Amino acid sequence: MKISLRQKIILLVLSLLLMVTVAASFFSLREIIGFFESRIHDEMRMELAEISYLLEQKSFDFSRAEDYQFFCDYTRISRYRLTLIDSIGQVFFDSELLQDSLINLPNHLDRPEIQMAAKKGFGQYTRMSTTLNQTMFYAAQKRDGFPGNPSVSFIRLALPREEMLQIRNTLRWKITAGGGLALFLIAIISTIMANRLTLPIHRLVQVAEEIKQGNTQARFDDTRGDEISELAELLNQMLNKLQEDLVRLKQLERMRSQFLGNVSHELRTPIFSVQGYLETLMQSPISDPKKQQKFIQNAYRQAVRLNNLLTDLIDISRIESGEMKMTFERFSVYDWLRRIVIDMEETASKNDVNLELVNEPENHLYILGDRERLTQVIQNLVTNAIKYNVPNGRVEVGYTESKNRIDIFVADTGRGIAKEHLPRIFERFYRVDKERSRQVGGTGLGLAIVKHIIEAHGSKVFVHSEVG
Repeated sequence: MKISLRQKIILLVLSLLLMVTVAASFFSLREIIGFFESRIHDEMRMELAEISYLLEQKSFDFSRAEDYQFFCDYTRISRYRLTLIDSIGQVFFDSELLQDSLINLPNHLDRPEIQMAAKKGFGQYTRMSTTLNQTMFYAAQKRDGFPGNPSVSFIRLALPREEMLQIRNTLRWKITAGGGLALFLIAIISTIMANRLTLPIHRLVQVAEEIKQGNTQARFDDTRGDEISELAELLNQMLNKLQEDLVRLKQLERMRSQFLGNVSHELRTPIFSVQGYLETLMQSPISDPKKQQKFIQNAYRQAVRLNNLLTDLIDISRIESGEMKMTFERFSVYDWLRRIVIDMEETASKNDVNLELVNEPENHLYILGDRERLTQVIQNLVTNAIKYNVPNGRVEVGYTESKNRIDIFVADTGRGIAKEHLPRIFERFYRVDKERSRQVGGTGLGLAIVKHIIEAHGSKVFVHSEVG
């Protein structure tokens, strides 16, 4: 059977209380009984002193019925049993026995309390009375006789232990009743407190069940200001992070699906084109050399486009997976950009675009980075600036120094980009002008690669553009 936390708390409290109550009852009862026995022994001492005083003040002849009865009445009022014993252990007075029956009593000299009194002057003992057949408290005092009562050597008092047992039973019942009442009251209080303690935990379980059922908006709400509140806050933070991660995973899944779709579409176009040109050449031989050459050139251009696309896919995959390692080195920005501009001047000239580096040679600054990957970035940006420019357009490459940073820019006189496209141009396969992009051989991955390489250098890439 499953036991709830609330039940465990109640059982624990009640078990502890029961153990404490039993232990307290045992030791309390023991101490109380000990206290009462001590009081009884003290009272018996006092009573022995009073009897000794009485025997000193008046002469008694215990063979006379009047004196015998006087002492019987006296001790009956004090509730004690009085026994007077001579030096050889013979009893000549017992308040519980008739005078003529004393002759049948055994010698009392061997009684433990008498033996103790004979040695120390006072003796006390608790034992079964052979005469009365019940447990008694005994106290005995040794005397060397009294004036007028020379035969008294031992004065002994006895009190039935039954009275103490009654007191003990009464106390035990009261302690048990009090403990039971305490258990009942604390059981109620424990139930209330356990409910208060476990209610927020139960609420945590309910919210967790809601989350399990798919309610990702559920949150733990507890304002108690204790450890459970701290746990609830921590769980809420974890849920918020998980929800963010879930949103991000959904975005990544959506991007992955879009990416796969875009890759399939981008690959399909050049493959179908190459396949179409080759099938035409195979099935319908073209006698015109110029037309045949055009078909071959078109097929070659599509093959180049396909190769470029696969190369970019491999690059972006290596960057995202961390397989592409960066090799950082220190180099001159001017010399580096000047070499790129020189290498791309022919491409710019073929597209009727003027390409220039706007910085002066003497303005030498040094940067730390992967020269090969950064060259890929600038070449990609310059290539785009050339392809999407206007006739007799201009492309400027340069850099500026700003505090501990160097800003490198590529500016062109192209047609510009509409405002709504600017936030997305660094996404994979995103094209502002799809037809124009395919005509100039773009793969749709160049700017995404640029973004990844720049971010791998701990920096960022920005775009500023206006239509026209």
